Amino acid sequence: MSLISPIEPAKRRPLLTGICVFALISLIGIGVMAANGWLPRIDAVSGEKTGWFGKKLPRNAGSTWNPFAAPSPTPTPQLSKEYIYAGSRLLAVEDKNASAVPPADLAYWRPSNGTWYVMGGPGSQQTTYAYGISGDIPAPGDYDGDGKTDFAVYRPSNNTWYVTFSSDSSTATLSQGTAGDVPAQADFDGDGKTDRAVFRASNGNWYIYQSSTSSTVTKTLGTSGDKVAPADYDGDGKADPAVWRYGGTSQFHVLQSTNGSTVTTNLGSASTDIPVSADYDGDGKADHALLGGNVWTIKASSTGSTNTTTWQTSGDVPVQNDYDGDGKVDIACWHPLSTRTPHGYWYIKQSSNGSTRTEDWGIPGDIPVPAYYKR
Repeated sequence: MSLISPIEPAKRRPLLTGICVFALISLIGIGVMAANGWLPRIDAVSGEKTGWFGKKLPRNAGSTWNPFAAPSPTPTPQLSKEYIYAGSRLLAVEDKNASAVPPADLAYWRPSNGTWYVMGGPGSQQTTYAYGISGDIPAPGDYDGDGKTDFAVYRPSNNTWYVTFSSDSSTATLSQGTAGDVPAQADFDGDGKTDRAVFRASNGNWYIYQSSTSSTVTKTLGTSGDKVAPADYDGDGKADPAVWRYGGTSQFHVLQSTNGSTVTTNLGSASTDIPVSADYDGDGKADHALLGGNVWTIKASSTGSTNTTTWQTSGDVPVQNDYDGDGKVDIACWHPLSTRTPHGYWYIKQSSNGSTRTEDWGIPGDIPVPAYYKR
């Protein structure tokens, strides 16, 4: 005789029905959660948080994320910053709509072989790209508005711009300017795309090819001997034509895009000073700034106060940019060393914590072009 009595058929049916209903409800619940991305995991390739079926999750989603809870506040996006090379200077402007975000990649262009070298940081990767020839002037910028800096050069020998767009790898050329013009590309119309532009000292004119209208506009500001320094000084998301003039009273002259008026700001003491205007205080407006020897003089737009910082060695190349991602431009320079084994050293004074970041990268003759390439 069996010690275990079988369950009578009449009593087994309700039990089985209950188990099936429970299983069905559980499967439906799991399916709904998975389909809506409520079961987060980290994708092994992209590093993004996704559900089991690949649906992207909010960036603040964690392993205990509650899909019914209100989303966490997101930081206010900072204006994207472009740092451009003109002559022997790096210039800074800010875009209104570009989606690029810091921190910037360290990068340089080597005239001897026309190659770009990018040291990828967070969200980017190291890459090289052959574009340009000896005698060109590197002119990086976001010409297609995809939030990534495009490789580009300006060729004085034929006054032509050559651009490779990061969005689709296509190339474009544009004849603009004449002998002696200085490239001064920036987002002057505020559409999130860099505009090709040149400054002609002989007549004080800026010739700007606007990406929003595909037409050239002319602005008058400056004279022979002035150093170009376009940046968004009035905080409206459009770069303002600007020059720094050495004289009895050294001044910045800015043609404001908000109202078309010209504003002057006294700053500087030597003809060898280099404009390094950028948003050092994070208020969305470029601060008037100069590098004289190894002394950085910055007039903060947020307070109107002028401060000086001694940084590294006279003769270093200024490479100011936001390298630590805090929304403030960091004082930085690149120092080429001519030794038995030549190197180029980056010295970055990080605004987030005051610490120094040092990178041994590049060789004498390279032209530093840090920006947000994100390849």
